[in-house]
Amino acid sequence: MIDEKRNVVIAAAFPPPLHGLAKISESVASDLAEFAHVHRCDLSSRSLRRSWGYHWRRISSVLAAAVGVLRNGLRPNPCLYIPADGGFGLVYTILLTGLARLSQQAIVIHHHSFSAIDQRRWLMSALVSIAGNGAVHVFLCQTMQLRFRKNYRGEWRGLISSNAVHLSAAPDTRLPESDEIRIGLLSNLTTEKGLYLFLDLLRACVQCGLPITGMLAGPIQFEEDRAAVEAAQCQLGARLIHVGALYGPDKDEFLAGLDVFVFPTGYHNEAQPNVVFEAMSASTAVITFARGCLSEDVNEDCGPIIDPSNDFVSAACAQIKTWSDDRKSLAAAKAAAKERFTALRATAAADYGNLLCAIADLELPGS
Repeated sequence: MIDEKRNVVIAAAFPPPLHGLAKISESVASDLAEFAHVHRCDLSSRSLRRSWGYHWRRISSVLAAAVGVLRNGLRPNPCLYIPADGGFGLVYTILLTGLARLSQQAIVIHHHSFSAIDQRRWLMSALVSIAGNGAVHVFLCQTMQLRFRKNYRGEWRGLISSNAVHLSAAPDTRLPESDEIRIGLLSNLTTEKGLYLFLDLLRACVQCGLPITGMLAGPIQFEEDRAAVEAAQCQLGARLIHVGALYGPDKDEFLAGLDVFVFPTGYHNEAQPNVVFEAMSASTAVITFARGCLSEDVNEDCGPIIDPSNDFVSAACAQIKTWSDDRKSLAAAKAAAKERFTALRATAAADYGNLLCAIADLELPGS
């Protein structure tokens, strides 16, 4: 009997270390194994700390993956699935994609960053050209795909696969309602991820006399950021609480204890942060900047999506005051966030099935 399953090389970073992209690559590899022969080429450097050792491990892993891609070209019905690297790391993606194209393999490129979406970049142009019109490009949301098509012309095929499919709904462990409004930020606590805007927002709400508590969760890497949090705690007292890094059930409990998740990210390449989905799944209203896919994933029923050119603190403070004066509207926003996540995850599950079919060269459902 002839084995007709497609041979798929997945050239991606796998855990450890465990981060968002590695987790998704692991999910794709595991789920795809039911439909195709999966051959892993691990591009992980085994560390997030940049050093000479880091770069040497990256180069070594890419060279080993190059051998794996070429070997796959000798197998029947070969395919390369590869996440597009960011910045100059796209050179590695281009190398492996070029080898797959030379050996006449199907190519699926998964985009996880807006670094080359909002502006045309020559490395991404080279990748799109080398991958060719037969390639499949995978995006996190429709907004991402539309902006990509605007900057990179071609007859390539586009698919959507949201990160929401890789997340489970948070357990129903909400705390009892309180007279105070609990706002929170969970992230790496840096300027780029909105730490200082969060602290300014909390100060503004306190000055307005709002009954509010600010909750911070996440590691603080830089000493100046730690000093800023400590200074704010001295100023605000019990109004500001930092609980440190949280994982698993502790993270779920933190998000469930919030009324409003505040995400004033200044990260220009922000794409589709899982933590916003996690907050929504915990029935938490959201106030965020409109970056990446956030303006599509979070609708206004869940909370305001603020243009990055606008004053975040003023807009967010005004919304929190409205919710403080009208607790029914806050409850409605929290319920809408949960409903929105549920709907997004259902759509994402169908889209993810289409992605697996495209990689495995199977007929799409309903076609």
